[in-house]
Amino acid sequence: MQEIVATLENLCDRTSSLEAVVQKLVSQTMTKEERNALRRQYYRQARDAELKDRLVLPDRHVLTAGDDRLEKFHGAWAEVGMRFGKLDQPEHFLTWFVHEWNCCTYLKKPITFSGSSFRVWLGHLRHPFGAGDLMHYYQKRGGCPQLRSEAEYQDFQGRPWWDWGYKVLFPVFSEMRELGFDTLPARFQRCVRILLGGFGDLEVLSGMEPWDPNAGRHNINKMLCRIGADYVSMLRACFIGLKVSPCPVQVPPT
Repeated sequence: MQEIVATLENLCDRTSSLEAVVQKLVSQTMTKEERNALRRQYYRQARDAELKDRLVLPDRHVLTAGDDRLEKFHGAWAEVGMRFGKLDQPEHFLTWFVHEWNCCTYLKKPITFSGSSFRVWLGHLRHPFGAGDLMHYYQKRGGCPQLRSEAEYQDFQGRPWWDWGYKVLFPVFSEMRELGFDTLPARFQRCVRILLGGFGDLEVLSGMEPWDPNAGRHNINKMLCRIGADYVSMLRACFIGLKVSPCPVQVPPT
């Protein structure tokens, strides 16, 4: 058996070498214009293959309206999420997942970054959002982001990223529960549930209602004293996933 494997490897090496020689001979007999045309055709075919299964952007708000066509991706996303979960890497999972949704699912990005703000697709145009307006992430404030006034509380409730948590993350979370999400490390579970808001059914303090952006300013501030660090860490992971390319996170092996 080992001899057969060695023979096959030798044949593969010889075939690769032969292909290289043929390509070199062909390129030498082609004009510069023909080589450039062939190169453009190759790049065009590679690009078409990369975009083959991607979706056209919806004709509605990409965050608040949701997209039923994402259902075909939920199983694969959930399976990768479970791999990150077993390693207790919620930040890596969220960075990868946000990047995958934003950069590798649609023909054009739902959320781009230009200047100093994100540009969110609303169905017919893009609207600018700062990181604070989009997801309540403020790099300079750091620490536990306490809601200091009723105005901040209302802003906190209305962040579009809560809609993303329900429309995009929650279906994947549901698939992960079928795969054994409740057996994953406690911190991984907590961090993912934080971004789901009231749909995550996360109990932060005993005797108090679950984590929810509509829980009331006093209660939210009390809960943020307990989970504020994880909350900010999740927002930072999402921020990185939206802004960087290529993705800085590698998917764990099976």
